[in-house]
Amino acid sequence: MSSILVVNEISTEREEIARALQGEGFKVVEADSATSAVREIWEGTFIAAVLPTLLTGTSTQALQDQLGQMAPEIEVVVHGKNDELHRLVRKICDIRDGVAAA
Repeated sequence: MSSILVVNEISTEREEIARALQGEGFKVVEADSATSAVREIWEGTFIAAVLPTLLTGTSTQALQDQLGQMAPEIEVVVHGKNDELHRLVRKICDIRDGVAAA
């Protein structure tokens, strides 16, 4: 089963994304901050990480760069709260299936 890291400080948004990905058969690990995301990267193996457009205390780009240094094999997808969830899910499915890269 492919694992996805979902990072979002807003629990309702994070949980909505997690449910949608779980519905497609993914194992989802949730992180409520950039610090938690880094900790999860050290502890797990993921094919992709979903990051929000806004983070407290750091930028999405800084976290993306850090994750890229720690685990370059992980595809990073940035998802805003106004973006369509079904497109995110399709993108993650395409990454899993080897059809697309982030």
